[in-house]
Amino acid sequence: MAKAGDVLAMEPLGCRVQLIRTADETNGELVEFDVLGRPRGFLVQSHVHTGQVERYDVMAGMLKIVEKGREHMLGPGETMEVPAGVAHRQVPGNKSPDGHVRVQVRPAGSTQAFLERVAEMCAAGDFNR
Repeated sequence: MAKAGDVLAMEPLGCRVQLIRTADETNGELVEFDVLGRPRGFLVQSHVHTGQVERYDVMAGMLKIVEKGREHMLGPGETMEVPAGVAHRQVPGNKSPDGHVRVQVRPAGSTQAFLERVAEMCAAGDFNR
């Protein structure tokens, strides 16, 4: 199990994830991580967290969140929360390869294990563009 500070490489998907606070460290209350780079592929597809709230804090670059058919463009210092059960997608909001978004998922659920598995699959060559 990864710990705070660990970086999960997902280069085939255009990004890496650095764990800030893990599910174990917060007793499952949340998992917090930084997404660095320009995610692509299945990572930017529409999805629903049925029992989790997802919060985005843009640190650098631009982030576009599409929720309920509306687009929200966020820049550095801006924050948005997506309630549980709401279909959404988040994509880079500009062409910059240097995006940096802090994400918090409450409760943690299996999100961290999912991220770790995606990193393992990237390392094994199971993903491509």
